[in-house]
Amino acid sequence: MEKKRVIKSLENLDGELKTLLKKKYPDGFENSLMRLQNAKNEPFFVVPLETSDTTYLVKIAVTKNSAGGYDVDDEEEDDDRDGDENIDPGFDPDFDDD
Repeated sequence: MEKKRVIKSLENLDGELKTLLKKKYPDGFENSLMRLQNAKNEPFFVVPLETSDTTYLVKIAVTKNSAGGYDVDDEEEDDDRDGDENIDPGFDPDFDDD
């Protein structure tokens, strides 16, 4: 059976998935971030997370720094610039938008 594919914001993860994320990335996930674009062509960043039946791309809130790069926000809050409903997972149409 093929795994379900889901894009989900960090703040929308349940406690079990947040715990799994912390176990998978005990030293942080900055080196595992993947940059994608939503339907408005705005960048957003995700990290992969897998369970036995689902592959998640977990959206991580970032801010643009003065050097032109991006920094991971310390808070687990998304600024809602690119809410889940606006994501165009065009890179893989098999991902569900939760």
